[in-house]
Amino acid sequence: MKNRMNAILTATINDCFERGILSRTSIPPYVIEIPNNPAHGHFATNVSMVLASSQRRRPTDIAKTIIDNLKDDQHLLESADIAGPGFINFRIRATEWCGLLTEIGNLKAEYGRNDAGKGEKVLVEFVSANPTGPLHLGHGRGAALGDTLCRILAFCGYDVAREFYINDAGAQVRLLGESVYSRFRQIKNPHYPFPENGYHGDYILDLAIAISQKMDLNKLPEEEAIAFCAQKGKEMMLQEIKADLSRFRVVFDTWSSETDLHQSGLLHDTLEMIREDGYLYEKDGATWLRTSPFGDDKDRVIRKKDGEFTYFASDIAYHLQKCGKGFTRAVNIWGADHHGYVPRIKAALSAHGISPNWLSVLLIQLVKLWEGGQEIRMSKRAGSFVTLRELMDAVGEDAVRFVFLMKNHDSPLDFDMDLVKKRDSDNPVYYVQYAHARACSIFRKAEAEGILMAGAPVDLSGGLILEEELAMIRAMADFPSLLMEICATLEPHRLTYYLTDLAALFHRYFNLGTKVPEYRVVTADAALTQARLALVEGVRTVIANGLRLLGIDAPEKM
Repeated sequence: MKNRMNAILTATINDCFERGILSRTSIPPYVIEIPNNPAHGHFATNVSMVLASSQRRRPTDIAKTIIDNLKDDQHLLESADIAGPGFINFRIRATEWCGLLTEIGNLKAEYGRNDAGKGEKVLVEFVSANPTGPLHLGHGRGAALGDTLCRILAFCGYDVAREFYINDAGAQVRLLGESVYSRFRQIKNPHYPFPENGYHGDYILDLAIAISQKMDLNKLPEEEAIAFCAQKGKEMMLQEIKADLSRFRVVFDTWSSETDLHQSGLLHDTLEMIREDGYLYEKDGATWLRTSPFGDDKDRVIRKKDGEFTYFASDIAYHLQKCGKGFTRAVNIWGADHHGYVPRIKAALSAHGISPNWLSVLLIQLVKLWEGGQEIRMSKRAGSFVTLRELMDAVGEDAVRFVFLMKNHDSPLDFDMDLVKKRDSDNPVYYVQYAHARACSIFRKAEAEGILMAGAPVDLSGGLILEEELAMIRAMADFPSLLMEICATLEPHRLTYYLTDLAALFHRYFNLGTKVPEYRVVTADAALTQARLALVEGVRTVIANGLRLLGIDAPEKM
């Protein structure tokens, strides 16, 4: 419905330009929103106010011009009026709301799907955890964000690919091998030294025991044993990461290895290409890349004095490889500690003629876990952090995904375990899922009484007239445009806000019927019952579609 309103406004303004009623100019960004006060209409826009400076006219004058020349060929609007300093308020004809419920009833699981992306190829890289330990809460938040974003982008017509970049070529894998080998030796010799910066946690001992059952490490020279522990440890941790992500309902199209990047020769070829372009130079025994001319605060080392490549060198080659695969847009989801890395990688891309806008980077802020009013800092298994698996074991996948998406990615998140274990309205995921289950219970009641839904009502003006009913319809009308806005802003947390608000409207409506019998869905009035069943079916459908995009179950009973 919001998209139809936007089409009317765009057509009207362009027509006013053509006829000289308004001075031709580019149309500045404007908003179409649902007013908080229902008395102000169904939709409101500030378009007159944002046009005022270019038109050199009062916003109220522009608003009157727009209203007098509205291009509403499909007769969507019931009325339009001016409010305040120049807002335009619109009311939609009742029969159009009827059409919306018919549309939802016909489309069902497809309601909200659109072709806004027009098949644009987008690569989303997320999680990309080092294969040296189990996934922690930050990885989980990134997984929920990335997976939900991919689901919504695909639902809106984008050609989406999901990639996990395995950082397996650096010193951290060697350190994993040293840590595992030390734990193996400590089984018989508790005083065997442990690496100063080694990986702690019970999982290292678990790896040592499992690996020693595959190979008698005592028969290998120490260096060979450490290398074996590193390779097998990496493989086992990667399998555990894949298992945890699968349980978290996250799948990837591609698992890209940094080691493969090195072995393929792509890294070497990329550096030679950069050298030919004149952006490499030698200084203090290291090889540097000129990134400062492209917005970085200084040039960067890509090959150290000892001949080892930096992560930056691998990342440049990796991102050029992404671009070479034909993706017109890339999205990376990184930890907040990579903040300074963003301009650096964009500068490197700019040096190759790739627009900085090709890459969008979302930075994940920290997650704090609370239970019993106390912050939980330690894991029995991982040692220094709580694992995603432990959190899923404690509260379930649905709760974890929903809470991880309750705030924008750039805000710190407090995860209250006590709250999400409750089975009441205080629990945000329960609150939304219960709205779906409650809608399903209404249909079970209707069926038990021999009432079957005959389809959406033809005329809502004599049926769904309660403000609570109309408020739900208006909210459902906003679902498709919300999804398109999420694709533009890369803010999937807005979907959890939306579902919570829609669930609140529905719970209030249901509770109204428990207090006033004539407001119940199933009544003695057959026509009214059919209208209200169509309304409840719409709510059930939209909540189910929204939860599916969040990767969360929509239970029929709770």
